[in-house]
Amino acid sequence: MIFNLNFTTDYGQFYLNDKDEGDTGSENFWSDQALNDKLAVEKGILGVSIENTEGMVKCELEILNSKSLISDFSSFDHVVEASLEIKTGILQVNDCPFSIIVLEEKIEIGNYRVRVYFNNLKSAYFENPKDYYKIEMWKDVFSDRHVLKRFEN
Repeated sequence: MIFNLNFTTDYGQFYLNDKDEGDTGSENFWSDQALNDKLAVEKGILGVSIENTEGMVKCELEILNSKSLISDFSSFDHVVEASLEIKTGILQVNDCPFSIIVLEEKIEIGNYRVRVYFNNLKSAYFENPKDYYKIEMWKDVFSDRHVLKRFEN
Protein backbone atom coordinates (compact mmCIF):
# COMPACT_ATOMS: atom_id res chain seq x y z
CA MET A 1 0.00 0.00 0.00
CA ILE A 2 1.31 3.42 -0.95
CA PHE A 3 -0.04 6.69 0.40
CA ASN A 4 0.97 10.10 -0.95
CA LEU A 5 0.62 12.63 1.83
CA ASN A 6 0.73 16.43 1.53
CA PHE A 7 -0.09 18.36 4.67
CA THR A 8 1.12 21.08 7.00
CA THR A 9 2.46 20.73 10.49
CA ASP A 10 4.18 22.91 13.07
CA TYR A 11 7.30 22.70 15.21
CA GLY A 12 9.15 20.89 12.41
CA GLN A 13 7.70 17.46 13.09
CA PHE A 14 4.93 14.98 12.45
CA TYR A 15 4.06 11.62 13.95
CA LEU A 16 3.50 7.99 13.00
CA ASN A 17 1.77 6.15 15.78
CA ASP A 18 -0.37 3.32 16.99
CA LYS A 19 -3.91 4.69 17.33
CA ASP A 20 -4.09 7.22 20.16
CA GLU A 21 -0.70 6.12 21.54
CA GLY A 22 2.52 7.86 22.43
CA ASP A 23 3.84 10.51 24.76
CA THR A 24 5.43 13.28 22.73
CA GLY A 25 5.88 15.32 25.91
CA SER A 26 8.38 12.87 27.35
CA GLU A 27 11.76 14.48 27.99
CA ASN A 28 13.33 11.56 26.14
CA PHE A 29 11.22 11.97 23.00
CA TRP A 30 13.10 14.84 21.33
CA SER A 31 16.43 14.22 23.03
CA ASP A 32 19.63 15.66 21.53
CA GLN A 33 20.24 12.28 19.90
CA ALA A 34 16.72 12.19 18.44
CA LEU A 35 17.20 15.69 17.02
CA ASN A 36 20.53 14.71 15.46
CA ASP A 37 19.02 11.51 14.07
CA LYS A 38 15.87 13.36 12.88
CA LEU A 39 13.66 10.68 14.43
CA ALA A 40 12.15 10.61 17.92
CA VAL A 41 11.12 7.28 19.41
CA GLU A 42 8.75 6.51 22.26
CA LYS A 43 6.44 3.60 22.99
CA GLY A 44 3.78 3.53 20.28
CA ILE A 45 4.96 6.65 18.43
CA LEU A 46 7.69 7.97 16.15
CA GLY A 47 8.35 11.67 15.53
CA VAL A 48 9.75 12.60 12.13
CA SER A 49 11.70 15.85 11.96
CA ILE A 50 11.16 17.94 8.84
CA GLU A 51 13.75 20.37 7.55
CA ASN A 52 11.70 23.24 6.11
CA THR A 53 10.42 26.03 8.35
CA GLU A 54 7.16 26.41 6.42
CA GLY A 55 5.70 23.24 7.95
CA MET A 56 5.02 21.73 4.53
CA VAL A 57 5.17 17.94 4.45
CA LYS A 58 5.43 16.07 1.16
CA CYS A 59 5.67 12.40 2.00
CA GLU A 60 5.19 8.96 0.52
CA LEU A 61 4.33 6.21 2.99
CA GLU A 62 4.56 2.61 1.83
CA ILE A 63 3.61 -0.44 3.87
CA LEU A 64 5.66 -3.34 2.55
CA ASN A 65 5.10 -7.09 2.76
CA SER A 66 8.79 -7.70 3.53
CA LYS A 67 12.00 -5.82 4.32
CA SER A 68 12.85 -2.89 2.08
CA LEU A 69 14.97 -3.72 -0.95
CA ILE A 70 16.61 -0.29 -1.00
CA SER A 71 20.26 -0.66 0.03
CA ASP A 72 21.88 2.14 -1.98
CA PHE A 73 21.29 5.38 -0.11
CA SER A 74 23.35 7.63 -2.41
CA SER A 75 20.26 9.41 -3.77
CA PHE A 76 19.05 10.32 -0.27
CA ASP A 77 20.36 12.96 2.14
CA HIS A 78 19.57 11.15 5.37
CA VAL A 79 18.18 7.70 6.20
CA VAL A 80 17.12 6.53 9.64
CA GLU A 81 15.00 3.67 10.94
CA ALA A 82 13.42 2.54 14.18
CA SER A 83 10.76 0.15 15.40
CA LEU A 84 7.12 0.91 16.07
CA GLU A 85 4.78 -1.47 17.84
CA ILE A 86 1.19 -1.48 16.58
CA LYS A 87 -1.12 -2.98 19.24
CA THR A 88 -4.48 -1.65 18.03
CA GLY A 89 -4.19 -2.62 14.37
CA ILE A 90 -4.53 1.02 13.34
CA LEU A 91 -1.65 3.17 12.11
CA GLN A 92 -2.06 6.92 12.28
CA VAL A 93 -0.11 9.81 10.78
CA ASN A 94 -0.69 13.02 12.74
CA ASP A 95 0.41 16.62 12.50
CA CYS A 96 1.86 18.60 15.37
CA PRO A 97 0.67 20.09 17.73
CA PHE A 98 -3.03 19.46 17.12
CA SER A 99 -2.78 15.72 16.37
CA ILE A 100 -4.97 16.15 13.32
CA ILE A 101 -5.20 12.73 11.69
CA VAL A 102 -3.66 12.90 8.22
CA LEU A 103 -3.96 9.15 7.65
CA GLU A 104 -5.59 6.31 9.55
CA GLU A 105 -5.07 2.82 8.14
CA LYS A 106 -5.83 -0.68 9.40
CA ILE A 107 -2.70 -2.83 9.46
CA GLU A 108 -1.69 -6.08 11.12
CA ILE A 109 -0.88 -5.97 14.82
CA GLY A 110 2.83 -6.40 15.52
CA ASN A 111 6.27 -4.81 15.47
CA TYR A 112 7.22 -2.81 12.39
CA ARG A 113 10.51 -1.45 11.19
CA VAL A 114 10.00 2.09 9.93
CA ARG A 115 12.62 3.59 7.63
CA VAL A 116 12.54 7.29 6.77
CA TYR A 117 14.40 8.62 3.73
CA PHE A 118 15.00 12.38 3.65
CA ASN A 119 15.53 14.08 0.29
CA ASN A 120 16.40 17.59 -0.94
CA LEU A 121 17.18 18.86 2.55
CA LYS A 122 19.44 21.65 1.27
CA SER A 123 16.49 23.10 -0.66
CA ALA A 124 14.34 23.19 2.48
CA TYR A 125 15.30 26.80 3.13
CA PHE A 126 14.34 28.12 -0.31
CA GLU A 127 11.18 30.18 -0.77
CA ASN A 128 9.45 27.07 -2.11
CA PRO A 129 10.96 24.20 -0.12
CA LYS A 130 11.46 20.94 -1.98
CA ASP A 131 12.35 18.63 0.90
CA TYR A 132 10.63 15.28 0.56
CA TYR A 133 10.16 12.30 2.86
CA LYS A 134 9.73 8.66 1.91
CA ILE A 135 8.69 6.25 4.63
CA GLU A 136 8.69 2.48 4.33
CA MET A 137 7.49 0.11 7.00
CA TRP A 138 7.43 -3.66 7.26
CA LYS A 139 6.89 -6.24 9.98
CA ASP A 140 10.15 -7.09 11.73
CA VAL A 141 11.62 -7.80 15.14
CA PHE A 142 11.88 -4.83 17.48
CA SER A 143 15.22 -3.00 17.43
CA ASP A 144 16.60 0.41 18.36
CA ARG A 145 16.84 3.52 16.20
CA HIS A 146 19.69 3.37 13.71
CA VAL A 147 20.98 5.99 11.28
CA LEU A 148 21.92 4.41 7.94
CA LYS A 149 23.10 7.67 6.35
CA ARG A 150 23.62 10.98 8.14
CA PHE A 151 22.96 14.39 6.59
CA GLU A 152 25.81 16.81 7.17
CA ASN A 153 24.52 20.31 6.48
